Order: sequence, then structure tokens, then C-alpha cells
Amino acid sequence: MTLSKACTLADCHAQQTCTIVSLSGDLDTKLHLVNLGFHTHSHIKLSLIHHHSLVVIVDGSRFAIDKKLAEHINVSLLS
Repeated sequence: MTLSKACTLADCHAQQTCTIVSLSGDLDTKLHLVNLGFHTHSHIKLSLIHHHSLVVIVDGSRFAIDKKLAEHINVSLLS
């Protein structure tokens, strides 16, 4: 069963899996995210939330990003 609720990655809870729908923000922010490996239709798992940092797994790579940056990643919840 696929949940299609759209939100930002910053709105998700730990251990949720999502699909990246779009990236928002200015050009520099979008390019930064793309260079890190955040691409539309990629699956992303929010592994851990600690204060204002999120540890995410994107296509097998683990990243720690700031919650403000996560607000620019629009996702669709899978689980």
C-alpha cells in the first residue's frame, strides 16, 4: 500500500521511507542537494533525528543534513 501524502522531509518521522517529489529553494540550494545525490524519484529513508539534524539514507549513501535544508526536499511518504 502506498501512501501519497506529500510533505517536506523535515515533516517526516524517524524510520519513514519516502520518494523525493521535488526540490525547492534557490538555484544554489537545489544544486547543492543534487550534488549530494538528492534526485527526483529517489527513495530516501529518514534514519535518525537529533535536535536540528537529520540522518538520511539516499540510494545507499548516508548523509547528515540540517532541518532547514530538509525543508527544501519535498517527498511523498511510502511508509
